[in-house]
Amino acid sequence: MEDGLPDPIAEDIKQHLEGLEEEFKYYFPGIKNESNENKLIRDPFQRNVDDVPDAWQEEFLDLKNDSAAKDAFQNMELEEFWTQVRGTYPLLATNALRILVQFSSTYLCETGFSALVHLKTKARNKLEVEADLRCALSITPPDIEGLVIGKQCQKSH
Repeated sequence: MEDGLPDPIAEDIKQHLEGLEEEFKYYFPGIKNESNENKLIRDPFQRNVDDVPDAWQEEFLDLKNDSAAKDAFQNMELEEFWTQVRGTYPLLATNALRILVQFSSTYLCETGFSALVHLKTKARNKLEVEADLRCALSITPPDIEGLVIGKQCQKSH
């Protein structure tokens, strides 16, 4: 028994996590967990200038000495921080967001395929789905009241 878990359960969890690690390596072969680039993205204020490619070193030193950026880093999510500093530190932020965006774009693709599967069934196989898919994937909530107010009821003759 390890940390309160029975050995068979702990072994199942370990095998599951190892399987996830292998899948991750398969889908994202270029990402090395302990690369200097990933360490720089996770915490730029704990890195040394020697860990940074030469082309980014000047920008890196400016970031490392920026106390406002350091405060923002401590109070924000990783993606939020890099998005906020993109205007000030474009080389570092663009590189960080290129790595971080891979995961959200994969999620968006999966969401799109899932919505398409629900829209295009056997009964609706000839349906043009572009407009419906746009509505299904939109993050903007519909203004039903505004649409209803904008319509004029047809009176009977």
